[in-house]
Amino acid sequence: MRRKEFERCTPEAVGIPSGAIEAFLNALEYGGFTQMHGLMIMRHGKVCAEGWWSPFAPGLHHCDHSLSKTYTATAVGIAEREGLLRLTDQVIGFFPEKAPEHPCERLARMTVRDLLIMGAGMEEEQADYPEDWLDILLALPIEHEPGTHWRYNSHVTTTLSAIVERVSGVSMVEYLTPRLFDKIGIDAQHVMCNRAGDGTCIGGSGMFTTTEDNLRLMKLYLDGGVWEGERILGEDFVKEATRKQLDTRAAHAHTPWIYDNCVGYGYQIWMCTWPGAYRADGAYGQFSVVIPELDMIVSIHETGYLGDHMAHSEIHMLKGKVGEEAPVHGPQATLNALFELLAPAVEKEPLPQSEASARLKKRMSMLCVPHPAVPKCTDWTQRSLRCVLESRGGEKASFGLLFGMAKNRRDYGGTSRIEIYMKNGRCFLSFEESGREQCLEVNVMGGWQTGRLHYNAIHESVVAASGWWEAENRFCISLYWIESEAENRFAFTFDDGEATVEEWNAAGVFGAQGRRTARYAAMIE
Repeated sequence: MRRKEFERCTPEAVGIPSGAIEAFLNALEYGGFTQMHGLMIMRHGKVCAEGWWSPFAPGLHHCDHSLSKTYTATAVGIAEREGLLRLTDQVIGFFPEKAPEHPCERLARMTVRDLLIMGAGMEEEQADYPEDWLDILLALPIEHEPGTHWRYNSHVTTTLSAIVERVSGVSMVEYLTPRLFDKIGIDAQHVMCNRAGDGTCIGGSGMFTTTEDNLRLMKLYLDGGVWEGERILGEDFVKEATRKQLDTRAAHAHTPWIYDNCVGYGYQIWMCTWPGAYRADGAYGQFSVVIPELDMIVSIHETGYLGDHMAHSEIHMLKGKVGEEAPVHGPQATLNALFELLAPAVEKEPLPQSEASARLKKRMSMLCVPHPAVPKCTDWTQRSLRCVLESRGGEKASFGLLFGMAKNRRDYGGTSRIEIYMKNGRCFLSFEESGREQCLEVNVMGGWQTGRLHYNAIHESVVAASGWWEAENRFCISLYWIESEAENRFAFTFDDGEATVEEWNAAGVFGAQGRRTARYAAMIE
């Protein structure tokens, strides 16, 4: 990999008042609409501000959700430049064995470009990726003429990654490694992409990359497809990718308060309300926003509040801009803060250095996700305990990752035996699940302890755990899956030889959904 580190500088050196970045941070940290994970700000090719909210970290890859789509579009653009495909190629020509025996005329006319602009013409969207997901997709009704009607569909994007894999003979990640990742400084060893049942990289939502990886990707687009003098993407491809190809307003008529989703779509890239700006965009606010007018990129990983989509809208009474009763959409509120507080403050010329610059640098080096609870027991950090829980049958607690949105949920069989060991301010949680004996250290001193869990045959997940005594007989654990926005929370209530284990699933700081309650026999020493 050929990686050249970006030059670092103060915000004032590139015409950005540190006070404006502080105001942006204040909105993000105290606005009640998001939990921040990572932030990088670049102007004129220099990184002028960066920070990660511990336990999230700069080198840690993070679930991109639909920001993955821009990586997939980039793979298509590179394949076009290499002559492996043309945007005018018919989709079913790549998969003759999967097409219906008598494809309808609209399917026969559907092109690669139609998929790039979310113009496949289908209204129905699949929920998962079984082995025959592509056969199912190609058999769906096509209600609109391809290329004329915008309809968001992650499976359509994954069809693009399947095309890249079909014409290249390797996985999309393998294809991108020498052609993109190695050239722009992305460490491919730290890139992950979930796979469909047939092994296809899920290009619509499955990528895991770092905050800086995403900034590097969008710098390639800002620079017209050229990196350090080498052309990677065609000039025309970049121009078309970053301008409106289809109108998205009609599709978002039911959510007018998400107005940055209403201004158009390019090649797997969203247009923005700021004139000329565009962004790579994933669920919960995974953003890499380009403002060409300012020669600026802002890359973000976060957990934005999604209201009713997470089924806990009651916990927030914040209002949006469209009507008094319009709900707040966290990712949109983040974009509002960017376009209203930060971008307007940018000056054409460098600014005098100020005390605010040093204050900002110190603040960004000390960012931290707030602790999930205030302990109620004064001696909570010094308790000694060894507790073995044995299942009584019925429901069992599970420590597996459970995404918030219903269509992404995965259930696990649960664990029959749990052991909690606590002494001298240290706590360890061990259990058997998913065919493995697993063990985590839980920070009981008011911070986070990172560890690893195995819930996937090919991936070891990084987690951060914090624990506290909520009452004399009630011990709680927060388990953050810090490669995503997900949190699992548990409460162990001990009572006369028994333990009740309550389990919730949450997205960042935003209210938990109760998942199950399990009862165990408890042997306490």
